[in-house]
Amino acid sequence: MVLQRILYPIKILNVRWLMENREREKNESVQIAERLLEGTREASAILSAEGRVVVENSEWRRLTSDYCYELSFLNQDVVDFPCFFNLLNDSSSARLSSFINGEIGYVSFDLSDSVQTRRSQLSLNIFFLGISKKLSYLMTMTDNSESTSIRNALRDVVYLDSLSGFGNESSLYTHLASKIHTSRVTGSSFSIVCVTLSDSKEIVAMFGKRTADILVQRISRRLVKAVPKAEFFRVMDDVFVIVMDLSDRKEVSSTVISLLSALESPVVVTDTEISPSVAIGICQFPVDGESSDALFSNCLSSVFAAKREGLKWRFYS
Repeated sequence: MVLQRILYPIKILNVRWLMENREREKNESVQIAERLLEGTREASAILSAEGRVVVENSEWRRLTSDYCYELSFLNQDVVDFPCFFNLLNDSSSARLSSFINGEIGYVSFDLSDSVQTRRSQLSLNIFFLGISKKLSYLMTMTDNSESTSIRNALRDVVYLDSLSGFGNESSLYTHLASKIHTSRVTGSSFSIVCVTLSDSKEIVAMFGKRTADILVQRISRRLVKAVPKAEFFRVMDDVFVIVMDLSDRKEVSSTVISLLSALESPVVVTDTEISPSVAIGICQFPVDGESSDALFSNCLSSVFAAKREGLKWRFYS
């Protein structure tokens, strides 16, 4: 009993000391975190190993408020890393996984490239600090609204056809390279369809360039309506390319027949009725070509072969 009376106050003092020590360590952690963010203009926060925000600056609070929808992975001052994984595309999620596993010490993301936040104009950087479990990561955010607008305008000049709104030849080759890579990984196939306006020069000569331009725009709208689940490109004045996931020849044939009917219906432009004439060539990956150049070249060849044989459309062979 005497020993217990002696030990009990000691235990109480020990518990108090531990609590005070932990509180002191906690306060010191916050002070260190605050010093790290002093004078930082960029939206910044220090995170614990569990993703909890230990301290943040005013710019962080502003951006997280303005972009609360895009930052759905940030809940009640905790970064939900599994949720963040689901928002990212495959390459970005792989980089985040490498960072979380300690393989790299820094990772950055453009949220406009993520799966569910394409309209976001935020870039996100995460650095490994490793000071303690409470001070594990530094996360910064940048609002790229102005620079994104400039970048998008430049991209439009380089990759878009202004008349149709479709991608141009450069855009086609970029898309095909990506499509080929994905198809090789997944073991899938796809088709590209080349559509040419057979009498485009005659239309310009007879009705003028403005009428011909309007015709191109009408044809472009018909393409999108006839093949809704596809990617479209205008690579020359009278040549359109459609990239679609269909690989079954019967399905492709049915789609092309419907497309042909839609495109050759008369078009009325400023009281002038024009009956477009088109020729269509079809090429499939990987049987008809395994590179962007081969696929596009063979697709054009099938158009010329169709014209020589007096056909409206033809598969490459």
